[in-house]
Amino acid sequence: MRVTIISGHYGSGKTTFSINYGIYLSKTTNSHIYLADLDVVNPYFRSREHKEELKNYNIDLLGTYIYTKGSDLPAVSGDVLSIFASKNSLGIIDLGGNAVGAMSFGNFKDHVDKSETDLFFVLNASRLETSTLNGVLEHMTKIEHTVDMKITGIIHNTHFMEHTTYDDIIEGEKLAKEVSEARNLPVIYSCVERRIYNENDNSKLNYKPFILDFDIKSQGI
Repeated sequence: MRVTIISGHYGSGKTTFSINYGIYLSKTTNSHIYLADLDVVNPYFRSREHKEELKNYNIDLLGTYIYTKGSDLPAVSGDVLSIFASKNSLGIIDLGGNAVGAMSFGNFKDHVDKSETDLFFVLNASRLETSTLNGVLEHMTKIEHTVDMKITGIIHNTHFMEHTTYDDIIEGEKLAKEVSEARNLPVIYSCVERRIYNENDNSKLNYKPFILDFDIKSQGI
């Protein structure tokens, strides 16, 4: 799809995936990429902190009026509309966590062409709120209602930040499988940090691995 909306619960790793996915698309499609940071709730991990670095990958960062490090200005710029208007580019939208954070998308949802848009749900089974099937399904339903779209795929991203092990990822895939079967949705990727991927036999993964190279924790946050 030309536009990908990344949703999920707080702490699921939406921003990490959004940035890495943007870099992946830039390298594999040779397309111009727009990355919209609509996370005006989480003050810790924000793609807008990396505006200058992302320029090196032909990625334009959109979202807030102020791109300074540490800015918590809860405002979203209208330039996000560029994602929907620029048909020759690819767009990624990093929503705020949970249904409450996703409300920042309200000003733009009338511009969405659903025929060219995916809505992915990033699942981190280590988060208490999304550690059970019912918990995940509840959050998915609320997000769908907020953005007025159906989720089209699951991004499995179980992690404990720097304490993540390969076994954590394998264990998290079990919940991803449950959600996939309950919702009849594909698991698009299973996210793995480069270090973990290089140190393990990845044949144990049940889903296509997506390697996370760009670590937002090490980029000055």
